[in-house]
Formats: sequence, structure tokens, C-alpha cells
Amino acid sequence: MKTNILRKRIVLGLLTSGLAISTLAGSVMAADEEIYDLGSSTIITSVQKEPERVEAIAPEAEPKHDIVSGGQVARSGNYGMLGNRDSLTTPFTVTSFTNQAIADTQAQTVNELIENDASTSNQTLSSASQAWSIRGFRSTQQDVSFNGLYGVAPRFYSGIEGVERVELLKGPAALLYGMAPNGRTSGGNINYVPKHAQGGKNQNSLTLAYGDGKQFSQNLDISERSLDNKWGLRLNAFHTNGSGYFPDEMKKATSTTIGLDRKGSHSRFSLDLGYAFQDVENPQYRVTLNKGQQSLLPSADHNKNYGGIGTYRDITEKYGVARYEYDFNKNLMGYVTAGMRITDLNSITSSFKIMNTDWNKTGSVNSQWSRTNSTDKSNSQEVGLRGKFNTGSLKHELIFAVNRYDMRVDRLKGANITKKNISFTSPEWGFGYTGDGKPGTNTWNRARHTGAALTDVMTTADDKWTFIVGGRYQKIKESTYEVNHNKGTVTDTLYDTHAWTPAFGLVYKVSPSASVYANYIEGLAAGDIVGSGYANEGQMLSPYKTKQYEVGAKFDFGRYLATLSAFVIRQNGAMDDNENGQTYLRSSEVRHRGIEASIMGEPIKGTRVMAGLMFLDATYMKATDKNGGNYAGKREFGIPRWTSVIRVEQDIKGVKGLSLNTRLTYNGSAYYNSANNVKVPQWIRWDLGAKYEFTGWGHPMIIRADVYNVMNKSYWIALQDNNGLFTGKGRTGVISLETKF
Repeated sequence: MKTNILRKRIVLGLLTSGLAISTLAGSVMAADEEIYDLGSSTIITSVQKEPERVEAIAPEAEPKHDIVSGGQVARSGNYGMLGNRDSLTTPFTVTSFTNQAIADTQAQTVNELIENDASTSNQTLSSASQAWSIRGFRSTQQDVSFNGLYGVAPRFYSGIEGVERVELLKGPAALLYGMAPNGRTSGGNINYVPKHAQGGKNQNSLTLAYGDGKQFSQNLDISERSLDNKWGLRLNAFHTNGSGYFPDEMKKATSTTIGLDRKGSHSRFSLDLGYAFQDVENPQYRVTLNKGQQSLLPSADHNKNYGGIGTYRDITEKYGVARYEYDFNKNLMGYVTAGMRITDLNSITSSFKIMNTDWNKTGSVNSQWSRTNSTDKSNSQEVGLRGKFNTGSLKHELIFAVNRYDMRVDRLKGANITKKNISFTSPEWGFGYTGDGKPGTNTWNRARHTGAALTDVMTTADDKWTFIVGGRYQKIKESTYEVNHNKGTVTDTLYDTHAWTPAFGLVYKVSPSASVYANYIEGLAAGDIVGSGYANEGQMLSPYKTKQYEVGAKFDFGRYLATLSAFVIRQNGAMDDNENGQTYLRSSEVRHRGIEASIMGEPIKGTRVMAGLMFLDATYMKATDKNGGNYAGKREFGIPRWTSVIRVEQDIKGVKGLSLNTRLTYNGSAYYNSANNVKVPQWIRWDLGAKYEFTGWGHPMIIRADVYNVMNKSYWIALQDNNGLFTGKGRTGVISLETKF
């Protein structure tokens, strides 16, 4: 329902309830405590003679000074069932963006933040949803983990105002996190760390922002801890409304998150709740090319909206997760976590296919409109034990976890309406969706993923060598029941199988500031049930596995972190290909070979850097369609060979509190299709910004101003989904004022 009154009442009610909890938490008095060291958390509290605020307790697995100089990245990261670990002693690569990075880049979505890492690229299908690529493999918002747990993070809403950290794991992660809901974590995983109260002065803030079109947003962030530091409450309320950065586009969103936590002598508890509503009208969608048009790529124009007037996407998401940890003794800890999410979607979408070269003038666009109404319910649980023991001079950390994920989607899809030969400049383009009296298709999807994992982290007595060996057993059960009212057909399919996914890792600390590592790890996705038109119709294919081999080096120079890695990832499976009217290739295998380098931190005092470079060779090793087409040896479509980004923020010594920043982003050329006969040109984007910190009315304040795509260039970005394109946004700007209190 589009009712502002209801949403305002919900936000007000949540804020009022949270303040009441905060008041009760503040009355809790200090008590004698003990110290336990379990590789998950270090608990340090003490008797207070007089009530006073103390610093928040930090996980023991994080380095003593976890935040890298400059404040934008952290040294530790969440590695799923392994918990929080120091990057230098872990054989996998994680970039941990802090809340400071979110604020300084003025990122409102996950894509706007992770684009500061060259291993990722934007793969957003429309302005109403988010998608990205990690090491050349496409992923979406639906496969984001929340505090290490799948099935909790919003499925479509991509705002990160309630997130403390965004952790980007590069490489498959079946052992660490289990199988993702959609299986789209072949290249890596994104994990949200929710905001929890930090304590201390000036932890509350109010931020007002305007820009990125004509969006006016407000964000209230309240953080309170009790006097004995045991209880914490974090409230975050966000609202934005206005026109988007593409023509005719309108956006509005409201979200509220609550984070409650308690830290005791032998236990830790947290509860995170969230609500989000988003309405996007006339959003941008993907552009596809008619087969005869593919030899000539039309020029991109960000001043056009490649979507239909009258389309929209409304989503409402409610989610929550609870986690409890208990220390049985100093060598054994157990935990249980459970979460859920309910997502309601109501949308009208349109396709945009360019039919001929004069598409800007006459009869050249073919558009199909459809209506979807769906409800998505998911729940997820994990139970685990983490214990420490020694065998001779070898130290062990043994971790055992069992997990369960359950999802059901009920979807009603209205009958499609096709409009051919529309002139893009004609008023007829906004003909709208009127419906044709047909009820369309009802679909029920059900998925249940269960599994168990065991991992041993072994370390030598001198802490120079760390070896990780583990495996996960995953059972996959998915079903689809579909009633097609237009064709009068009913289909019922069931996918039920299992798989093992092992992993190995090795780290050698060359010095306290440098380590080298190697790993083998797998990813997992459900296979397909082969459709009609194939010799093996109805066959249930085995799960698709992704296998990665990686070697690299990590450096911690105190003021900044640097990484260098080389990897090979192979994935088997099926792939979509619409260019010949077919949507299924019977067999395929792709190989991604790459080299990554990055540097993040403050190498020189007053100069903060986030920079990276990736070379990626993504090749079809085997790809044959039902018509005999063979694409082996060709480049995988939608993936550039070279990507790089460098963002530099420089303090201006002559003006206290003033800093300037600039960012250059480069994406190399990529192919539109698997036949490699249409190439999408390379592009470079230049951004500029400034930040000024000062004290006003007795409170710390920060003004930030950024201009994106300074040169106002129009460019296409090739999609890795069904052969498509979309345009990057033109020149936009954002200005904000943050007040801390």
C-alpha cells in the first residue's frame, strides 16, 4: 500500500519503543566479570566504583587496532563459520568496508560502496534492484548474508544505512557460508554487519542529503550503551523521496533498523530487526538488441530512460535475526542464530529491444510489459560449536556447524502485453499497462537447503604456519509448482540431491607485517531440470560446482593494507542465451583466470587511498547449444579483461578539517553476447568530492559534496544476464550535512 501515514507511524513506534529499551538498559549496574578467550570474542569488563561509560568490547579475533589508518577499511572480516578473523592469518581475501567508508563515499546502496574495489563491477539490471559481479561472476541482493546468515538480508532493498560494515569475500564460499539461496556466490560473497551501539561521546548523528537527481534524504542514527557497558541499543531511521537520475524516474524509500545487544561474562546476545519500504516509478531497465541489429551497437544516452512510462516496483521487507553465544569454559564456545525475512513485491516491468539502426526516429523498439505480485518468506538457522585444544606443539581450533535454510515464493504473474514497432520519441511510448483479461501464471517455489560443516584451523606453536581443512555436506531440495492459465497447463517439478564441498587453506607469516597464502575452495548451486526440446528432457542435473585455486600475499604496513593474488576459477553448468531464441545451453564450463592487486589505508598521513587493479581472462572452455553452436574458446560475455579504480582523499593542510577527493574508475571492453560479434566499448568515469569537518553550535559537523561522472559521459555497461546492456548515470551531485551529538 502506498500510504505515507502508515509508514510514519511504524517508524515513530519503533523509535519510541527503542528509546524505552535504552532507558531500561541504562539502569543496569556493573558486576564482577571474568575473561574468556575462545577465538570468537574476548570479554573484558570490570567493577565500576562510579558509573561511567567504557569503550565497546571488540572481538578477540580482530587485531588490537582493527581499523586501518584513515578509518575506511578494517583488518579483520567475517569468514562465515570461521567467525571474525585477522586477514593476515586467513587464506582467503576479504575487503571490509567500514561505516566511515560508507559515509565518506556517500554510498546509499551496496553497489555504490563495493565499486571502490576493482574485483567488482556494476551489473544492476534496473534502478529498482541491485546486482554486481565479483571476479567475473554475477551476484544479486538475494544472496547477501546478514551477520553470516543467509535468508535474512532484504531481497530487493539495497540501502545500507543500517549497516556498520560491508564485507566483500572474493572467491567461492560454500564451506564458509553454505549454499546461497540462489547459488550466485561463485565469485564471492557480500556480508552485512549490522550497526550496534558503540558507546562514548558523539555516537548519535543526523544526516540530511540532497542530490543524485532531486532526492532529499534524512538519516537519524542513535547509539546508546548502559553505564556498565553490558547493554546496547542502536536505532537507525532513514527516508528519501524525489526524482531519480534518469528521466521520468521517481524514488522514495523508508527504512528502520534496531540493533539490541548484551555482553556478559560468559555469553553474548544480539537481536537485529529491520523494516524497509521502497517505491520506484518509471525505472530504467535492460536494453537488448534484435539479432539483425547486433552488428551495429547504438550509441548510449543517459538522457533517455530505457524503460516504460507507467512501470513501477513497490517492495516491503521485514526481517530480523537473533544470535546467542555461550562460553562453556575457556576452550569451548557454542552459538545459535536464527533469522527470517518477509518480502512483498508488486511491480509492472517492461522490456526494451532495439529492432533497427534508426531506433531513435521511427518504429524501432519492441517492448513487452508484464505485471508481477509475489510474497517471499524465508527463514534460516545455524547451530555451532567452537573448541580449542593442542596435539603436541600444534594448536587446533575445531569448528562444527549445522545449518538450515527454508524459502517459499508465491508469485502471480499477469499476462504479458507486447507492443511492437514503437517510436521511442513518440507519445505512444507511454501507452501503459492496461491488461487483457487473462489471469497469467501462478507459481509456487519452495527451497530447503540443509547441511553440516566441520573445519579444523591448525596453527604451529610459533604462529607462523596456519592450515585450514574442512568440508560441508549440503542437501538441496527445491520444487516448483506452476499453473499457466493462458495455456491451460500445470507443471510440477522437484529437485532433490546432495553434494560435498571441501576446502583447504595455508598461510605462512613471513614477518609480523607480511604473509603468503594458498587455498582451494568450492562454490555450489542447484543444477537444472532439463526442459523440453532436449534429448535429456526431464533429467535432474547434478549441482553445479565452482572450484577455485588461489595464491597470494598480504601486507600490513601499519598505516595501510596491500594484497596481491592470482586465481583460477572453473564453473560447470548451464547458461542463458537469448540471441537465437533459445534460453538453455545443455553444457558449459567457464574458466576465470585473474590477477588482483589492491592498496587501502593512509600510506601518508593525511592521504587516504582505496585503489585496486584486476586482470581477468573469462573464457568458455565448453559451450554447446541445442542447435550445434559452439562457443568454446570465446570470451564470456559481459566481462571486461581489465578493471581498475583509485580513490584518493587528501587533507588540505592550510584549512583545518578540509579534504578533497577524486576517483577514477576504468572498465575495459566486453562482449554483448557469447558469439563475441558485438563489443561494448571501454569506459572511464571521473568523480570529484570534498569534505569539511568543523564544530557548530557545540557539535561536530561534516559537510560532504560529491560530483559523479564529472565529464558527463554516456556509456554502455555489458550485462552478464541474458545478453543485455544498461547505461551508466550521467553527471550527478550529492551534498550532505552530518551532525553528531
